[in-house]
Amino acid sequence: MTRAERSAIADALADAEAGTSGRIGVRIVPDRDVDAFERARQEFERVGLHRHAHRNAAMILVAPKAQRFAIVGDRALHEKVGDEFWRDVAARSQAYFARGALADGIMYAAGRLGDALREHFPAGTVATP
Repeated sequence: MTRAERSAIADALADAEAGTSGRIGVRIVPDRDVDAFERARQEFERVGLHRHAHRNAAMILVAPKAQRFAIVGDRALHEKVGDEFWRDVAARSQAYFARGALADGIMYAAGRLGDALREHFPAGTVATP
């Protein structure tokens, strides 16, 4: 991934989180054999997103060598968006990854997450217990 692509992803993440109480993490792992969903859950916890007071954080994990990816969200976010949202974001992101547009796929997923966060968790949202 180029420096410009990394910068574009960082900008997309900043845009996605702007105006929300949510947080989004991204991990790109070099593994050739990985359970992407389990690794995304591990990374979610490793970086402390599970401790976000609003329980509305998400993690996008991509393992390009394994040709796998996963997107996971914390409890409050999942309760608001539901299973269909996750399936749709994953399916549309997959189209980018399948053609090798890794950065575009991550930015697409981040944008969709940002839209959901702004809708359900605008800045100033009160934390859930």
